[in-house]
This record gives sequence, structure tokens and C-alpha cells, in this order.
Amino acid sequence: MSQQTLIETQNIYKTYKLGTEIINALSGVDIKIKKGEFVSIVGKSGSGKSTLMHLIGLLDTPTSGKILLNDKDVSRLNQNELAFLRNKSIGFVFQSFNLLQRTSTIDNVILPLKYSKTPKSEWAQKALKMLELVGLSERKNNKPNELSGGQKQRIAIARALVNDPDLILADEPTGNLDSKTGAEIIELFRKLNKSGKTVVIVTHDEELANVTNRKIIIKDGKVSKSL
Repeated sequence: MSQQTLIETQNIYKTYKLGTEIINALSGVDIKIKKGEFVSIVGKSGSGKSTLMHLIGLLDTPTSGKILLNDKDVSRLNQNELAFLRNKSIGFVFQSFNLLQRTSTIDNVILPLKYSKTPKSEWAQKALKMLELVGLSERKNNKPNELSGGQKQRIAIARALVNDPDLILADEPTGNLDSKTGAEIIELFRKLNKSGKTVVIVTHDEELANVTNRKIIIKDGKVSKSL
């Protein structure tokens, strides 16, 4: 039995107006990502890969074309509908970690639960379980300024996982880390994928892309190759 498609884009265009100039960030992009895949979206700066990430992460909507999530057309949802679906279905991991600096580790992980339907009585338990998964339960009361870069990224991954999303979407997740710590984070993504999570890494780093099972290469706003 073939894997079910999780995310699909159908002939999507994203156009921006800059003064009198029209910028085509994406031009007719078709991609499919199946449940359980470990995929990288690769491209140089200005290729359109970040625009594509924002679209499949439901942070933006296309100018034309369709985006399907679990076979449902999500391209024309309003901002509130997108926010709800994003929080429920997608876990984000960013290069800059995006942690709340004055907030404890466990409260950073709890944050997405505050916008979910999970009862408040379950928040701490769920967050602690995710911290255990990334090997940082003993740091639950520390603040981000007391943690290393690798630990901060593990916290960000725990936060991305806490709502049990369909998709983990990582944007240059090793960009602010040394090579040894970066390798540890990639190994963690690999383990998450082996446990059944769909993981998509957006990067310009070919070495990082090579650890994924499939590469989607974006050039000049179009898919140039899918390997």
C-alpha cells in the first residue's frame, strides 16, 4: 500500500508587487510530500525555497494554485483558520530557536498547548514528556540564557513536537550551531523520522540536505529537480 500524501502543492504561484515591478517568487510549483518522509527543500538565497516553506507551513497563502494538507484544500482559509490548523498540524523549528528568553524551558515547550484544545491540567505532563524525548528534562526550570545552542534547539524541537503535529518543518535548523552539535540535531531529526514523523528541512546547505531521504531542489521559483 502506498504512503498517503500529507502535503501537496498544485501549480502554486506567489507574486509580490515591488513598486511597479512584479516579482514572481514561485512560478507553478508542484510538490508532494508523503506521510513519514524525510525530505529537504534545497535552494540558494532568492530561489523561492523560503516562500515555499511559508506556504506549506500555512504562514502565507498562494497568489494562485492549491495547497492540500491531508487532502483538504487549505489555500483559501482565513488567518484564524490557518492559525488553528498550523498550531495543530505543524511543528516549526527555526535557525534562531525563537525561544522566550525570560521564560523557563518547560514553559517554552508548553506555549503551543495554550492555543490548543488540550486541557490545562495536561500541559506540564505533555511538555515534560517531550523534554525527556530530547534528553533535557533536567533542564526544565532553566531559562534559554542558561543553555547552549544545541540545548536551545532541542528545546525548540520539544516545543515543535508537543502538539503531536503531522509535520515537523525545520528552517536551517543547524545554521547557528557548530558542526558537532549540528550533527547531533540531525541525528535527532532522523530518529523522529524513524518513529514515524514527517520531517521537512529547508536549507541552502547541500551537506545537510544529503542526510535526508529525498531532495526537492528549487531554482528561480520553480522545482528544478526532485531526487
